[in-house]
Amino acid sequence: MTRSEVDALLARHRESFASRNAETLAADHTEDGTFYSPAANTVIGRAEIRKVYEYWLTAFPDLDFSWETPIVEGDQAALFWQFRGTVSGRFFGEVRPGTRVEFAGAAKYLLEGGSGAMVTIQQGKFKPF
Repeated sequence: MTRSEVDALLARHRESFASRNAETLAADHTEDGTFYSPAANTVIGRAEIRKVYEYWLTAFPDLDFSWETPIVEGDQAALFWQFRGTVSGRFFGEVRPGTRVEFAGAAKYLLEGGSGAMVTIQQGKFKPF
């Protein structure tokens, strides 16, 4: 992928987060992509990835997920992100509804040029603010 293609994919993914729609977010991934999240461990396939997004969006209806300028090298991108939201439902079984949660982390994205989609996302460890 060219740098402009990577930038376009990540801009689309940012818009997908703003939509707060799990189907739209999952569409940014390849059909057989993989995704690691502490909420679900590693899942494979767009349908399973959609379920992870549904979990996060249900737990945090006001979810705000943003990132700094990515580091891009070929078909890989590293994002350093911030997450903010108020818990409204189940979240790791330990956090009460109404709790404001903020943390930072990192993710490594493997991108696929032909499809213009993400193949793999690996989330880093979370660090609360």
